[in-house]
Amino acid sequence: MNLLMITRKVDKDDGLAGFVFNWVKKIGENTKNLYVICLEKGNIEGLPENVKILSIRNNNLSKNVILRKITDFLNFQKSTFKVIKKVDGVFCHMNPEYTISVWLLAKMFNKKIVSWYAHGTVSLRLRLLEKMANKIVTPSKKSFRLKSKKITITGHGIDINKFKKINSITSNKFKIISVGRISPTKDLETLIKAIDIIVNDYHQKDIIVEIIGSPGLKSHETYLGSLKEMVKKMDLENYIKFLGSIANKDIPQKLNESQIFINLSNTGSVDKTVLEAMATEVVPITSNDAFEEILEEKYKTKPNNYKMLAEKIIAIKNKEAQVGNKKLREIIAKKHNLDKLIKKILEQFKS
Repeated sequence: MNLLMITRKVDKDDGLAGFVFNWVKKIGENTKNLYVICLEKGNIEGLPENVKILSIRNNNLSKNVILRKITDFLNFQKSTFKVIKKVDGVFCHMNPEYTISVWLLAKMFNKKIVSWYAHGTVSLRLRLLEKMANKIVTPSKKSFRLKSKKITITGHGIDINKFKKINSITSNKFKIISVGRISPTKDLETLIKAIDIIVNDYHQKDIIVEIIGSPGLKSHETYLGSLKEMVKKMDLENYIKFLGSIANKDIPQKLNESQIFINLSNTGSVDKTVLEAMATEVVPITSNDAFEEILEEKYKTKPNNYKMLAEKIIAIKNKEAQVGNKKLREIIAKKHNLDKLIKKILEQFKS
């Protein structure tokens, strides 16, 4: 089978999109030829020879946003036209715009479109995706919130050979980690307030929090600044560290150094960073309602409830709730395994 995949970025060193490299590699290993059209290309070392990466952007980006979008669209159509006749189908990864943009050429050349979407937001673009795609793949019921007969629930794709427990913790600090883009939807204020209670009310000062990630948008840089100022005012600079973006390939080591993973996202979809932590046998605490059927109550907290979050952390720190870490990994191996996901995606083109 020859496939065309459309995604935002292929770069094994990228902090946010680094996991896409693993998807591309696995799909390439299971197809005759894989063509990938992306906006940006970074470090692609290690991909199979049958994978061809076509980046539609160069270093000479226009400062005019409208002109840049027009250029992107024209380059996209040009690249798509070059390969559409060579492939058996098109796999659109995440953004509805990719399905919308490729639909006409796919229709003209009778190529099936399989679209991946994993977010709680329902927009006009998503409604168009639902009409245009032949098949829709999504990790959970809450990751695609439109009714459609085209949907197949696949689980997420976590590389369990990469995300696994590889060493015991040697630090005398109790480490908490949070990974993801820095934005208001991540509610990191609640985490900071919870740590303030733990340090100053519970007087547990053997604790360190590492927040990994960078703002996804320019407008979110102000939000990051406000978080750092909050930490400074609460005199928590010795306990809470902002590490910036770290390549996805280096996250397993950071997880192996940690005892708790915090996710306070309110996106309404299953966050893969929580699943990566579970695969590494790190105890998660999340307020995301998308994990309602995945995690036990002891791993859940309420949105914006810093007192409850502090109590959950203390309970785990005191070993009262830290049981069944291997069971967390078993959930990922069974329902969110990358190899199984790729198999399910490819099956959509055959059905």
